[in-house]
Amino acid sequence: MDAAAHERRPARTALAVAAVGHFVLHVLIGLYVVLVLALEQDWSRSYAELIALWTIPSLLIGLGAPLAGWLSDRWGELTLMTIFFLGCGGAAILAGLADGPASLTLALMVLGLFASIYHPVGSSLAIRNAVNQGKVMGWVGVCGSLGVAAASPVAGAMTAWSGWRSAFILPGAVALLLGLALPFLRRAGWLVERSHDLVERPAPTGATLRRAAITLCVTMLLFSVIYAAFTTALPKWLEGTLPVAGRAGILDLTLVIGAIYLVGSLGQIVGGWLVDHGSAKWAYSISFFLKALLLAGAVFAERWETVALAAAVAFLFDIGSPSESVLLARYAPQRRRGLIYGIRHGIGILATPIGVQAVALLYGWQGGFSALFWGLAGCALAVGILAALLPGEARPMRAGERAAA
Repeated sequence: MDAAAHERRPARTALAVAAVGHFVLHVLIGLYVVLVLALEQDWSRSYAELIALWTIPSLLIGLGAPLAGWLSDRWGELTLMTIFFLGCGGAAILAGLADGPASLTLALMVLGLFASIYHPVGSSLAIRNAVNQGKVMGWVGVCGSLGVAAASPVAGAMTAWSGWRSAFILPGAVALLLGLALPFLRRAGWLVERSHDLVERPAPTGATLRRAAITLCVTMLLFSVIYAAFTTALPKWLEGTLPVAGRAGILDLTLVIGAIYLVGSLGQIVGGWLVDHGSAKWAYSISFFLKALLLAGAVFAERWETVALAAAVAFLFDIGSPSESVLLARYAPQRRRGLIYGIRHGIGILATPIGVQAVALLYGWQGGFSALFWGLAGCALAVGILAALLPGEARPMRAGERAAA
């Protein structure tokens, strides 16, 4: 093996860890919302009582992210990813062994806390080891989408095969084995903890950093509110515009929504390509200008037009995701990147109830979604304008510049 290939191998392995970790994360945190249906029968408890057990664990996934990112800046991404796999795997196994709501809640809280590690740490790990950062973040994002899609079938198949306990224990055991494998891969040289990006850029100045930080905090908050409001309203909006009725109609509606999100996930690949071949700033900004147009158009859409429009909006959401990740990496100091990604994820969690409440208030006030979509279009327009005002992106450093730095 030549020296160049030997140098690339740890980076490629790290990217695989980030991608697999994103898939595993969304499988594990997606299990309970399906397994609760089996628990209703086994424990003779109501759905309302059992689904409420997931409230605090789901909050911990966001609230623990800043701390996880801060720790990764000090201990390294690979160390935290090892803890992520071991902790999530162990917590899932404990959930499978739970004998009642109290022990299950405790296990799910542990799962939520360890799950909070992934987004700040996995994103930082991927960016640090990527040559084409946009492409990598796009594909890592797709792996997360595949995990979301796989969670329900995994839960259903395991439950049908040997009960709900195995649906927690077997995926948990897989995560545990992955966590045990990482130290061996590091010892063998297949994984290396990097202190600098594989492709470095000049560090941002204080003024640039402050301007970018303030702007991105506002855009990330509005992005999260728009996303939460739109995804919350989507089922009810489609129900009111499509010819669906009864239980069969609800099944058809869920299949349509699933197809919308599947089409939307492809936007992450497109967004990554635009970042690598153009500008992360302009890919981010233009995607919101287009979202503003589509959300305004949603006010007038009817019947099957709404499906095409919703798929286009979901596609543009996913274009914005890798663009935002790369922008944060380019403006943030490398030594604080984990913390900054953690704050980003925390903002998303805190913004979610704002979006949900906006749907409740505006739908309750109007009995429809016109006011909501006009409001979301205005927010998207504001994000597009703010993103266009971000500082210019620094070009990658050449070898001589890296040596001088």
